Amino acid sequence: MASHRTVKKTAYATGFFVVVIGLVTLVVLPLLPDNTQTRLSDTTSSYVPVALENVVVIPHIAKPGPKGKTIDIVARLKNANPRAGTGSYPIVFTVKDSTNEVISRFTQDAYVLPGGLQYLVALDVPIPSNTTLGGVDVQPPTAITLTPLPDNARLPDFSVFLRDRKQVMSGAYPMEQQTGVVTNNSTFDWEKVEVTGVALNTNGSIVGVGRTFVGKLLIGEQREFTLQWPFPDDQTVRVVALASTNIYSDANVVHMIGDPGKLR
Repeated sequence: MASHRTVKKTAYATGFFVVVIGLVTLVVLPLLPDNTQTRLSDTTSSYVPVALENVVVIPHIAKPGPKGKTIDIVARLKNANPRAGTGSYPIVFTVKDSTNEVISRFTQDAYVLPGGLQYLVALDVPIPSNTTLGGVDVQPPTAITLTPLPDNARLPDFSVFLRDRKQVMSGAYPMEQQTGVVTNNSTFDWEKVEVTGVALNTNGSIVGVGRTFVGKLLIGEQREFTLQWPFPDDQTVRVVALASTNIYSDANVVHMIGDPGKLR
């Protein structure tokens, strides 16, 4: 049985329903519980600040998962600049116990795509067995420099088809598994494509989150993926999955090898 971060690489063309992800325009995502204030990163004056919104912590402590007592963290990144983003957006996570003492602190460097909403996730963050979780502070960078796209540059375009969702077992631990197919509708081949999915209950609250990497995805190519998360107490009524790639990394673009003129 595959781990919940494992990718299956068999192509499919059908699915039960479709979630089309257009990274050129703003994507309407379900509202997360408004339990934190929006935090802004300062940019140059010609751009709208990038916003980190609605941090949600999903504990797996009373019912530990395959990796013991952990938490998953998910937040929403909003970039209202349609033609500018950044390949480096370092975010500092600070996990505290019930006495406000720091349990752990780590930095995750994300990328911010132009003109859209993204899920930022930190998975399987360990919590010591003798510690009571207090809270999590998520601090965005205080200042970033957004990089404008050339006028003729086109953003990645992926479509995500969701297929089966069911309960599976990882050893002795129940997991929820969502499968699907991602298609590269872009005009570029991409070296590293990732899929992030969130499970929502009847109130629209996030009760599970998973992420997987499908690797290289050529133009028009399809790839099956599998997402997993510890089986939630609240019933999942739907899953939202987004595919994305870091367009600011030159190593992420698959370059043609050889002389195209010799292909005539």
